[in-house]
This record gives sequence, C-alpha cells and structure tokens, in this order.
Amino acid sequence: MAKIDISKIVYKNHLTKIEENILIYIINNIQIVKKIGVRGIAKKHYTSTSTIMNLSKKLGYSGFLDMYYNLFFTLKAKNIPQNNDVTNEYFGINVNELLSLIDIDNINKFVNLLEKNKHEIMYTCGQGFSIPIIEYINKKLLISGFRCILSDAYENYDVNAQNAKLLIVVSKSGETDFIINAAKLAKKNNIKIVSFTNQTNNTLASLSFINFKIYDKHVMDDRNKIPNSFYPNVLMLFEVIFSQYLKKAKTNPKNQK
Repeated sequence: MAKIDISKIVYKNHLTKIEENILIYIINNIQIVKKIGVRGIAKKHYTSTSTIMNLSKKLGYSGFLDMYYNLFFTLKAKNIPQNNDVTNEYFGINVNELLSLIDIDNINKFVNLLEKNKHEIMYTCGQGFSIPIIEYINKKLLISGFRCILSDAYENYDVNAQNAKLLIVVSKSGETDFIINAAKLAKKNNIKIVSFTNQTNNTLASLSFINFKIYDKHVMDDRNKIPNSFYPNVLMLFEVIFSQYLKKAKTNPKNQK
C-alpha cells in the first residue's frame, strides 16, 4: 500500500504520536479494523482503549464506530471497470466516473455567474499544489476580459475584497486554513464562492455557492505525494465550463461588451 501523509490532520487536530500511528493503522487496515475493534487496535499499539476514543473525539466523531464508518466511506473506491491502462493503474477512474460527480446544473450556474459578473471584480485563490491551477484559471479569465485578481493575501484591509462579486477557489481537501479564512471573509461580504474540491464533505464546500466535486483517489494524502489526477481534472473541468461560457457569450454579444 502506498504511504500516505496525514500531517495536516495531525497538526490541525493536535494529535499525539501514538494517535497519529493509530490513525495511520486504521486507514491502512480499514477493511479489518471494525472486526478487531477498539480493544484489538489498542492491544496492537500497547495502549488503552481510551486513547482510541480520545482520537475519535479529537477528529470530531462521536466514537470509534462513527470514525470508522466515516473513514471507510471516505476511503472506499468506487466500483469502476478496470483496464490495463496506466491511467487506471494510478488513478482508478475513467471519464464517465469523473463526469458522474459533476452536477450539470452547477456548470450552468457558474456560466451564468461569469456572464453576469464579467465587468465586476473577482478573486481567485489557492495554495500549495493549487497555485499553478488557480494561476491558469486566473490568466484564462484575464485574457478574456474579466477583472480577475489572483490573491494569496485575501485580508480585511484589501478594499477590493469588499467590492468583489465572486471568489474562485481550488483546494483538494477543502480544509486548508488560509482558504477557509478567505472563504469566510468572502461570504461575510456577500461574495459568491465557487470552489473546486475533492468528493468529501468539507468546510469549503459548505461555504460555497457552487462546489464542484472532483474525484480524488487519495483523499488522505495531505501533501499529494501519491500520483493523482485531481489537479489535471480541475483544469479539464474548467475548460469544459469555459467553453460553455464562450458558446453562451456568442449568443448574447451585448452582455460581453
């Protein structure tokens, strides 16, 4: 099994080393941990059952079973027909599966937002691996005449933030502190948020006016160490959306002046 990196989860929830090791063990053995139970996990790690229960509480779950089921369904791969293709070997997904996660109504809503706010200020925001993706989106919008500002310092003192109409954000986990703070500020200022995240229920998605869920085979891989198609698929989806915007713009040329 590929090594995963849960450093963000550890940092955010103030996990001890033993709690981190137990969480990694549960993730890597998700198919059997329910059967061996809390006592079995505690025995394997030479600790008490209260350690596992405290871990569950720190992660926001009511208990071990609540944690187990949430992790199980988060990690569970969908039933996808497999080929010998290298893309399936690494990503375990085909085009139909990717598109099945996308709500066509959300594409239309985003297109309408772009059309309506062509001449308004909008922000784009991302961190880490999301930066080159959001830079691409920002440049694409700029050359098409949008008043788009790429921001990695979305703060209260930024006057433009108060006047903006739209915030476009990319975050694989949807839980990055900086991104969440930017989204909360945007929502406070009645700025509509359009986000691209993975398929889990996450904080950024809950704050968003529109959330596009992109399939992420390695949702627990905080640092994106394992090969993953999440970021390329964000770009592919944006190109699909933007092509729909351009088609609509041709039929409504007066709205594009």
